[in-house]
Amino acid sequence: MVVRTSSICAGLLCLVLAQGAFAAVIVPGSAFSVTATNFPGGSGTVNTTIGATANVEGLTLTETILATGTNGAWISFDFVNPTGGSLAGNVNANWQFTIDNLQLTGPALFDNAYAQWTTNGTPVSPQNSFGGLINQGNVNPITGVGPGYGGNPFTPGPAQSVYSFDPVIFVNPYSFVSSGGIDPATANDYHEILHFTLTTPPSSVPEPASLALLGTGLAGLALTRRRRKN
Repeated sequence: MVVRTSSICAGLLCLVLAQGAFAAVIVPGSAFSVTATNFPGGSGTVNTTIGATANVEGLTLTETILATGTNGAWISFDFVNPTGGSLAGNVNANWQFTIDNLQLTGPALFDNAYAQWTTNGTPVSPQNSFGGLINQGNVNPITGVGPGYGGNPFTPGPAQSVYSFDPVIFVNPYSFVSSGGIDPATANDYHEILHFTLTTPPSSVPEPASLALLGTGLAGLALTRRRRKN
């Protein structure tokens, strides 16, 4: 039993150190805004925060973040129509949205992007290249499932700590997505996925909870040693 306790504590210590090596690229809980045009509930601007669930003119917005090493991350802006209907209020009008004041933990390069339409969470297939959106055979970097658009790294502009995308995407009219094989009436999810790379890798500083866990692990190791000595 003593040996098993020692192994668990040692593994716990290694886990804490490994978690500390991955620092955030997107500021957790930071505020940003989304401006919708021709969503099911109309057009307007919504202020929200990273990690929250927001209603953006009839569509539910959540974010998913996936780290890519110590200084990179994908962030997926996931729009879902909770009623299962179209993403647009009027499929024969312009559909677009912007993202403003996305806050990063330091100067970072915007160097990749991926977009995907899904129906009840399943990617529309096939999705053909259309209107400047190119299906390059890549999969969604968050879910690992394709098809979709983009996903190939590109030459970034200057590093920034705050990003605004005006717009992120526009389709005029929204019915034009049918040229990509997407049924504008039934595709009820849209995922815009952006990648950022910090120009200076963050220092690996464990969070307070990790420090407490580390202390528990060290105490366990000390206790095990005393038992062995006795």
